[in-house]
Amino acid sequence: MAVAISSPQIAIAGSSCLAACSGNKCDPASHPDEILLENIEQLTSPTMGFERAGEAYFSPDGQKIIFQAIPIGANSYQIFTLDLKTRELVQISQGVQACTCSYFRPDGEKIIFAASPEKGNVQQGGKYKWDLTPYMNIYEANVDGTDPVALSTGVAYHAECAYSPDGSHIVYASNEDGSMNIYAMRSDGTGVQQLTHTTHCYNGGPFFSPDGTKIIFRADRAEPNLLQIYMMDSDGSNLVQLTDDGAVNWAPFWHPSQDVVAYTSSIHGHHNYSVYLLSIGTAEQYRVTYHPIFDGLPTFDQEGTKMLWTSKRGPDNSCQIFIADFTLPEGWPSKK
Repeated sequence: MAVAISSPQIAIAGSSCLAACSGNKCDPASHPDEILLENIEQLTSPTMGFERAGEAYFSPDGQKIIFQAIPIGANSYQIFTLDLKTRELVQISQGVQACTCSYFRPDGEKIIFAASPEKGNVQQGGKYKWDLTPYMNIYEANVDGTDPVALSTGVAYHAECAYSPDGSHIVYASNEDGSMNIYAMRSDGTGVQQLTHTTHCYNGGPFFSPDGTKIIFRADRAEPNLLQIYMMDSDGSNLVQLTDDGAVNWAPFWHPSQDVVAYTSSIHGHHNYSVYLLSIGTAEQYRVTYHPIFDGLPTFDQEGTKMLWTSKRGPDNSCQIFIADFTLPEGWPSKK
């Protein structure tokens, strides 16, 4: 095992979290053109002790979220869960320097996240960027963070992980072969299979489709840092590039309809990343967020009626997590 993690026992009372979040459901968080979003609410903030927070995912029952955040005064991301009803906040990760990329198992009984004994490199300025921290390995644990088990080991970066819909496999990104590629393994860490085989670029941020037959991910295959959205079969075959518009397009996530993907685009400038939808069948795009500041990393609940995303639209302009009721555009999903 590359790193030992002690069982966490840190929880913040729901009442104090609720007080910290109160007042965040406010007009400044909304924009008149964001017609797909209703009841926008800021879920995290510096008043909860977070310098920044992001990359949030719903639990299978939609009652909790799991996310990464940098506590004020800390140097690296840690993993937390937040109960959306009681607002109980629990730190999942303990005894590690840096964490990233958490996800609930589809049965709701376990979580995965990546952790390293090395300090992460916190990106400053207007960019939201992952750091390929060494000794970053994938762990499975109980939902409260207890009994963590290492599913990968070694000096390489193993992260950006997500379960298959049936919970039998995990897809992830690693540079263990010297270049960032996509891998899959059984959920117990065995049966590792390399799915992409590039040597000149980054491949990462993979997710299984709702039926488990496809994987969507981001890669900068044509030009360094010019990320685009790609899709392939779950065995790595039948690669298709889905975006190619001169912008950085990244952080794709499936809508439960499977015919629609949400992603983050720099089409309006690198200080105005926005959330977009992409129809797999028609290649039609639809803009979701309109704030003149960072909006990105969209994810959905299992019904596709709520969306989480990371945004700087809050009063202090720090990266924080927002939630809203969500509806697809009229006529979507559409197919050729």
